[in-house]
Amino acid sequence: MKLFNDFFELLSNEQCDNIYRCQVKFNPDHRIYKAHFPGYPVTPGVCLMQMGEELLEQKYQKQLQLSVVKSIRFRKIVGPEDTPFFDFSNEVLKDDVLSVEVTIYDEEGESTKMSLLYNVLNEL
Repeated sequence: MKLFNDFFELLSNEQCDNIYRCQVKFNPDHRIYKAHFPGYPVTPGVCLMQMGEELLEQKYQKQLQLSVVKSIRFRKIVGPEDTPFFDFSNEVLKDDVLSVEVTIYDEEGESTKMSLLYNVLNEL
């Protein structure tokens, strides 16, 4: 299930030196938040991973498939009212494999850090 323009929307994106930065806004009325968790909505970690993939697909204009989660750390809850930044760094695209470090944060600090590998499938 694609989340772009349904669960979240892109507010801004820019390339700064070796970091690709995106800011997003969640749809707080989305059905995911009604189930995860009623009365105390939390953005599921798997949705944060999917959002990162979709943001990279937009950047590269290629379909990606997550192949390896090298590491992932959740440091604080990301809620539906947050407008976090996704920083993509150490991007290496070689032999149809994309390696990337993803840091998700807001003005209060880092919430999630991921090191991921994607297979590059085809053009969007």
